[in-house]
Amino acid sequence: MLVGCYGGMAAAFERALVILAMGLACQIEKEPTGDGYVLLAEPGAVERIQEELAMYEHEQAQPVLIEVAAAEYDAGALPTALWVACLCAVFWLQRDHPTMVAQGVCSAQGIFEDGEWWRPFTALFLHADRTHLLSNVASGVLFGTWVCRSLGPWLGWTLILAAGTLGNSLNAASHLDSAFASLGASTAVFGALGILTGVAIFQTTRDRPGPKIFRYLVPLGGGLVLLSWLGVGSDPRTDVAGHVCGFAVGILLGVAAAWWPRHPTQA
Repeated sequence: MLVGCYGGMAAAFERALVILAMGLACQIEKEPTGDGYVLLAEPGAVERIQEELAMYEHEQAQPVLIEVAAAEYDAGALPTALWVACLCAVFWLQRDHPTMVAQGVCSAQGIFEDGEWWRPFTALFLHADRTHLLSNVASGVLFGTWVCRSLGPWLGWTLILAAGTLGNSLNAASHLDSAFASLGASTAVFGALGILTGVAIFQTTRDRPGPKIFRYLVPLGGGLVLLSWLGVGSDPRTDVAGHVCGFAVGILLGVAAAWWPRHPTQA
């Protein structure tokens, strides 16, 4: 059921984080007859959600929809398609060259003892099986598109891969005393979620007087809820620490990218 209509993806995502922080599910969809976005939720929760959003809007002290809409970028179909193509090509090559995994996996020993600095990056393109690949492609396309809408296609994907690489490095550094190894694009995927959270944190505190602690907590809480829903699984092979590291690095990159002044035509 319809909760509200917004002029840009970032504005809709910001309100979605408020709903997620309430522990409720929601969905963002493109308006079929316009350039805006609609926010949907379960019918029984709409009234409570609208009350919470009204309190949130009042706390913001000034509207931000026009400002957010003016800063929206292209969805980034080309870099997203290139990323998906690279993942699929590498996965196909793994079948004929199984040593690729051993040489490219994110290994604490390989990075810090053998000096194989490329591993945090190459591990983002390796996957254990087809299900692993498809799940990362699906979530990566979703979050990647939102990042592109907020920051621009090429900058967005550069930051996503940077968050994944730095997140893998941080994760490996925390496992120096163990035979740690990980692979998969999920660190970058949750880096994208962190970037979106960081952008939302910056946008809710920009140029507004008064206490800002609640403005930080709402988008951060929403991002953490999504992280707990999607990043913590029952599969013992799930690298939860990698997801958390990618998410944390993404928040810092998202805040920095949102703070840096740019114009949409420069994306």
